[in-house]
Amino acid sequence: MTDIRDDLHDVAQAVADLAKEAAYVAIGVGVLEFQRAQARGHEFAGARKLICGRAKACDETVAQVFKAVDANMDPIVALLPEQAQAVVRRTRDELRSRLRFSA
Repeated sequence: MTDIRDDLHDVAQAVADLAKEAAYVAIGVGVLEFQRAQARGHEFAGARKLICGRAKACDETVAQVFKAVDANMDPIVALLPEQAQAVVRRTRDELRSRLRFSA
């Protein structure tokens, strides 16, 4: 009878050891995946920062273009009749609103 108990004890110990190893593996995989997710988050944050910087540079370039156009067009527009000036200004304002930009 002691042989069966010893065998049962050995089997139970083996099952417990196997379960413990499986738990360690599961925890290890979870930690690795968490670290991987953190690294991806940092990569995305860097990419977002880069994109925002480029968008800001683009906005600044558009502002410079509008200033240059206004500087060159204002003297010409001033020579036009009032109604034509209004049309030109309305067109300019609509273009800016479509670009979501206001200078």
